[in-house]
Amino acid sequence: MSVKVLISRTVSKDQIAAIKPFQAELHALAWRSQGYISGEALINMDNPEERIVISSWQSVENWENFRDLEECKQLHYKIDQILGKESRYTVYGNI
Repeated sequence: MSVKVLISRTVSKDQIAAIKPFQAELHALAWRSQGYISGEALINMDNPEERIVISSWQSVENWENFRDLEECKQLHYKIDQILGKESRYTVYGNI
C-alpha cells in the first residue's frame, strides 16, 4: 500500500538559507531511493514559519528504508540542529 509522509518543521526567516542545501540533498537522495514516488514542500500561508514536506512512497517499508539510511539520518540531524528542535514525522496510508 502506498503511503504519504508528512514532515513538519518550524523555520524562521533566519534559518531558511541554512537548511536549504540539506533539504535539497534529502530530495536528491529520495529520488535515488527505491519506492519514492514524489514530494512537495509547502508553506502555511497564515504562518510562514510553519512548513511541511509531503512525500509519497510505494510502501511504508520503502519510506522506512530511506529514513534509516545513514546519509538521510545525518541530513535530518543537521536540519534539526539548525532549527533547535526535532522535525515531526507522520506516516499516512490510504483508507
